Amino acid sequence: MHEYEAKLLGFLSKSGSASLDQIVSGTGLGRDAVMWAAESLSKRGALQISKGTSSTVEVREEGKRYSKEFPEESLVKKLKAGKEKISNIKDQIALGWAKKNGWISIDKGTVSLTEEGKRAASGSVEYPQREALAGLISGIDYDKILKKYKDVAGILAKRGLIELKERSGMSSISITTVGKSLLSKEAADRGTGMLTKEMIKSGDWKRKPLRPYDVNAPTEPSYPARAHPIREFINVMRNRWLEMGFIEVAGPIIETAFWNFDVLFSPQDHPTREMQDTFFLSNPKELTIEDIETLNNVREMHLTGWKESWSEQIAKAAVLRTHTTSVSARYMKKLAQAMQSNYPVKMFSIGPVFRNESVDYKHLAELRQYDGIIVGDNLTLANLIYTLKSFYAKLGLEEVGMRPSYFPFTEPSVEFFYYDKEHDQTVELCGGGIIRKEITKAVGLNKTVLAWGGGLDRLMLHEKIFGVENLPTLYKNEISWLRTRKNLKV
Repeated sequence: MHEYEAKLLGFLSKSGSASLDQIVSGTGLGRDAVMWAAESLSKRGALQISKGTSSTVEVREEGKRYSKEFPEESLVKKLKAGKEKISNIKDQIALGWAKKNGWISIDKGTVSLTEEGKRAASGSVEYPQREALAGLISGIDYDKILKKYKDVAGILAKRGLIELKERSGMSSISITTVGKSLLSKEAADRGTGMLTKEMIKSGDWKRKPLRPYDVNAPTEPSYPARAHPIREFINVMRNRWLEMGFIEVAGPIIETAFWNFDVLFSPQDHPTREMQDTFFLSNPKELTIEDIETLNNVREMHLTGWKESWSEQIAKAAVLRTHTTSVSARYMKKLAQAMQSNYPVKMFSIGPVFRNESVDYKHLAELRQYDGIIVGDNLTLANLIYTLKSFYAKLGLEEVGMRPSYFPFTEPSVEFFYYDKEHDQTVELCGGGIIRKEITKAVGLNKTVLAWGGGLDRLMLHEKIFGVENLPTLYKNEISWLRTRKNLKV
């Protein structure tokens, strides 16, 4: 019998049963040692293990700020002098909780304190939420808090001030008659399970029997470091493009409307430029356009193509880029200046883009996009279709559909998609086409340019790649999910 097993049986022979923490404290063994010994003895019928869950709690940063005074408490103190118009109260959370607590009444747009509110404002009554939060911060056991304040812990969790976590494990361990019999038949110190330096020096290891080492013994779960799934998938995509002979390029995240929209033949009154789609910066509000030649060419392109006025001031607006196609536009200009002779040239970029979108399972305000161009002579839409189908096949996506589409900077244009069975709808993979001659002429590039761009995050919805249920999950960064998440399938 292993010494850990003997110690565990010896401890339980006196108490009959105990919790894991009690055994760790009473025997001086580590949790892993106790768990291994308990599982080993349980297989032989010497112990009976009851499984259960225990709750732990973590106070979040916002909760720490609330530990001395909650917003609703601050509000009633400010109302102590009298009434206030509801339009003057900016903190809606404080207003809602003060109303829920019965501290205020609202009549015809005016907020006033109730009698209970006056007592709260004077500090003569306890506020269970604050008391419970302060107790958790000071280290009082969660179960004690739960017992004293009942449902308050749940309220704090809903408010996002604390995070409740449950851990499954051994709730109690009891000795059986078989265990008592084993304890009486074998000496606790028989054999050794660990070689020490002293035993090796003295040669005692030759005279003492060695117990077999159980590599299947249960231990506490370990969580080795691993890359975030988005970072992992970016590396996969990068390698796939490199395998196909592409080179990687990059560009600025803060961009001018000129390179983000105007160079790409997007009219200045196009809906995508409006505030609901684009994040315009206030500091800096404008950026300098240094390439005067391209500026003049683009002005002429808009005046001729759209036959409307064109404003340089609008083009200077600083924006968070809405697509990585702005990177492709910049590199088309660089190729024109470089007098490149070794065509075709194949480039790709991967990076964050920003759009003022409503968040749902496949839309985010910040997302990762991959973009690419092929620059050469006599290129056709067939070359684009072959390239993208080959790329998606490298990711395991064989069933990729195509349909005609429209983008201001390509003609003809095509959209690639796949069918999402769970949501019974098609999901766009990317859009692309042949860059318009007006654009290549404006940047001085006398070549055919194939271009495409798509959402990298959205690819992770596909069951053959990652199969995440919704995109917001990827950005919550919950430690428990990141530790136990499934692996990429590519």
